[in-house]
Amino acid sequence: MEALKDSGFAEIVEVANVWPKASQFLSDVLKRAWYSARVETAMRERSILAGFASDVHQSIVELFKERDNLSLEYNKAKVAYEHWRHLPQHEASSGQLGLLRREFEKKRRHLPIRQLIDRAGNAIQAIKPIFMMSPLSVATFLKPDCVDFDWVVFDEASQVKPVDAFGAIIRGGQTVVVGDNRQLPPTRFFDKHIADDDVDENAEENLVGDMESILGLFSAQNAPERMLRWHYRSRHESLITVSNIEFYDNKLQLFPSPDAAKEEVGLIYHYLADTAYDRGGSGSNKEEARIVAEKVMEHARKRPDLTLGVSTFSTTQMEAVQNELEIVRREDPSCEQRFFNAHPEEPFFVKNLENVQGDERDIIFISIGYGRDANGRLTMNFGPLNQDGGERRLNVLITRARRRCEVFTNLNGDDINLNNPNARGVVVLKRYLKYAEAGESDIAIPTGRGADSPFEEEVADALRKLDFQIDHQIGSAGYFIDLGVKDPERPGRYLLGIECDGATYHSAQSAR
Repeated sequence: MEALKDSGFAEIVEVANVWPKASQFLSDVLKRAWYSARVETAMRERSILAGFASDVHQSIVELFKERDNLSLEYNKAKVAYEHWRHLPQHEASSGQLGLLRREFEKKRRHLPIRQLIDRAGNAIQAIKPIFMMSPLSVATFLKPDCVDFDWVVFDEASQVKPVDAFGAIIRGGQTVVVGDNRQLPPTRFFDKHIADDDVDENAEENLVGDMESILGLFSAQNAPERMLRWHYRSRHESLITVSNIEFYDNKLQLFPSPDAAKEEVGLIYHYLADTAYDRGGSGSNKEEARIVAEKVMEHARKRPDLTLGVSTFSTTQMEAVQNELEIVRREDPSCEQRFFNAHPEEPFFVKNLENVQGDERDIIFISIGYGRDANGRLTMNFGPLNQDGGERRLNVLITRARRRCEVFTNLNGDDINLNNPNARGVVVLKRYLKYAEAGESDIAIPTGRGADSPFEEEVADALRKLDFQIDHQIGSAGYFIDLGVKDPERPGRYLLGIECDGATYHSAQSAR
């Protein structure tokens, strides 16, 4: 005590003598006083810190978010207002408007759509400036030169043949094609391949006829091209990682999820060892289909707020799932209104991999169907995946989920023997199953990269001194969280992500 008094800490001695709980809390009080003094010193020595207030900073962040949303809503209203302002406002009994009014009043014998657009196309465009049509509908309903467009936009352009697209292209001043040449090409089911031995070898090569899609044709013509790198759909890295590695050269930008253990989101693997693929009979795995149907009903009861889709590798497996699902839905009709009829914009579906492109849901179940038969035998036949371009079909299938994807199969990655390494679809399937089962690729775990700045190291060291477990640079592609604070009670999950003022933060192109 005398030593403390001689060192100028007489006040502490007095508090220790009169405070009954000094032995419990005095050291904490001293630490707080010491830390407060350090903060005050830092504020005096660094003027930029003295002007910083966390509550003000947080209010600015909230204000930005609020005004960002208001800006989006304002632009919607502005576009709607500009459209309304240019609508034909006058009454007309003749001309194109008059023709439209007469058609509105008719009860029957309306003009065919093709004739109506030909005779009143300008008025229709003024009222409805955006036409959403398939290439076939363009040819059916729009006569050449009856209406023109400033822009023609093709979505899912990898599935549009050049011969089908030209009719729409010649009606527009500028064409934009949006698609992914790593996904499904146009179907060739109805194509006829007729060999002609009498073709003149000196004839000009039919370049357009050899083009798979309008997307490929534009790429071949060296049209300006841009890759959309921000992968907006997947809420967990595991949902897109295999495709990112196998098809996109790891160029897609992903944002790390705190749920590294995949408790609520991510890629889930269900190994169904007691099921069998009926190779010589139905061509399906009925027990697997039954399990998938039961999982669908479980989802409908527990999480009816989340949309769901089921995709299979074959039509026979799709039908097997539909049959099993019909049985369990009849046994328990309680979920019809609260789930099966509750999502009109994204209804529940069961589809095979040939028909699932363009769909996305919160949850996707994948029923592979193919696998070991009742005798434990396995052939390397996986239907469309063995064909040329099978990897593109698989890429479509495994990228449909926003929150969670669950794979049902009696296979694991090691079961697949790559006898034909040229069947890239089977190669990617093997890697996908191994990843789903064991998570072999780095997902939301330390990347091994060092800290971006000394400040990041200081923050990490301070947290470790408080007995927190810290990981650096969390993520798998494109964007990395500087520090992750591990949850000691739930291994594989992070309590907190911390962004430090460093290189990654500076390089981010979006405040969102």
